[in-house]
Amino acid sequence: MHFSIPDLQQFRDDNGITYTGYNIYIDGFFHCTARYKQLLSLHEQLQAQYPHLKLSGFPSKKFFLTSSQLEERRILLEKYIQLVGQNPVFANSGILITFLFSAQQETHSVRVHVVDIEISLMNGYRIPLSVSSTDSSSTVLDIACNSVNLSKDLTKYFSLYLLNWSCAKDGQPCLKKLEDYESPYISQKYVRPEDKIVLRKSYWDPCYDMDLMIDRVSLDLLYLQLIEEVDLGWIIADQQTKEILSSYEAQKQKREYIELARSLRHYGSIPAGEALTDAVNIGEADATVIRARVSLASKELTLTSVTHPSHEQRYKVTRMRCWRITTLHNVERSQANGHDSLLDVPSKNFELSFEYLISKDNLVWVTLRTEHAIFISVCLQSIVDELMRQKSGEGPTSPRCKRASLAYLRRDGSTHLITPSSSSDTLSSVNGDSSGSSREIFSVQKLTEKFASVAFKSGKDCVENNAFEAIGDEEL
Repeated sequence: MHFSIPDLQQFRDDNGITYTGYNIYIDGFFHCTARYKQLLSLHEQLQAQYPHLKLSGFPSKKFFLTSSQLEERRILLEKYIQLVGQNPVFANSGILITFLFSAQQETHSVRVHVVDIEISLMNGYRIPLSVSSTDSSSTVLDIACNSVNLSKDLTKYFSLYLLNWSCAKDGQPCLKKLEDYESPYISQKYVRPEDKIVLRKSYWDPCYDMDLMIDRVSLDLLYLQLIEEVDLGWIIADQQTKEILSSYEAQKQKREYIELARSLRHYGSIPAGEALTDAVNIGEADATVIRARVSLASKELTLTSVTHPSHEQRYKVTRMRCWRITTLHNVERSQANGHDSLLDVPSKNFELSFEYLISKDNLVWVTLRTEHAIFISVCLQSIVDELMRQKSGEGPTSPRCKRASLAYLRRDGSTHLITPSSSSDTLSSVNGDSSGSSREIFSVQKLTEKFASVAFKSGKDCVENNAFEAIGDEEL
């Protein structure tokens, strides 16, 4: 998980006492607001649960902080929570998942009640559901799959996502996987109200398509998704191939459509917007910086030149030793001789760099300057996770994190004991959504306008690729 705390805000409780809340983002999206003492309680419970794993760097307790001291605390809390997210034991712990789920519910003052939501298929068909406002992503996924009569054995191949259709049409990152530390209802209504909740396959490796094609319902879901991806241009086909696909679609020849789509360029790719890069072999030979479209698919990242779409550079994920995200400051537009130059584009505030094995014992850094660095990093980690599951003989998995017992400290200082068997309404029995008197309404700006340091610059603090060690000489 990519954590950040880009800013803070001031609240006033029922007694008129002012306190500070820290806005926590996960994978680039606002998730919750928490007080220092809530994060301290989380830290203490993580350390008690895992005494053999020491978490250093939690800021010390101080009173009556000045503005500069509050900013220093924000930075230290951000670095701390990033360390938690980079440790697989802590990141997958039931304590953290339960805390995040409860904090999201408290942040938006959501009480448990039945709500009507819509789950869309990739062709726009909408499935109306009645769920609890605090149902987790896995619970809503089960309800959605059951409503379309999908076999329980095949549910693991699918997940729920928030999808922005306008971004999807523009080739921008448009998908946000709904994880089990969040409520789909809350994430859509309060964070991304313009998005739709969609049901789509959640794996990268096309080999899993074969498992879906033996079942009528899962075959239909795959078929509908591929139609939409061809229409969006995610899957590239020439005019003749498009006509054949249209013929298959008109005649409801679903298997034939899928088989042909699987043979096409960029099958299974997810667009990740544009980037400026110094990578070679994807543009003019004399260009020092190339504008490229980024996409990710099973086991690879692809850069396609914007000016020469036939020029591509593909990077195997298994040959990336590690990657890192760096925040850039004061990046300005440039001009050459009074004319627009290649660099005359909107500022890109982040860099994603990965160390790539281009030949045996020869590692080089490849850098992408892009506002979508976090999205790309999340996709890379997802690909690596799938590769590691395959290496250990496991198949796809949907977001199912086990809850743990947690003494959840609310903002007002009261403690609520949450157990795995607790009702999904862990914080209150009052029906309906409400806004507490200590809740301040605030607007969540674009991440690129307010994001602080999202990772570390030194090589030893990069995200290590566990799949890198699987490389053999035959792959070079």
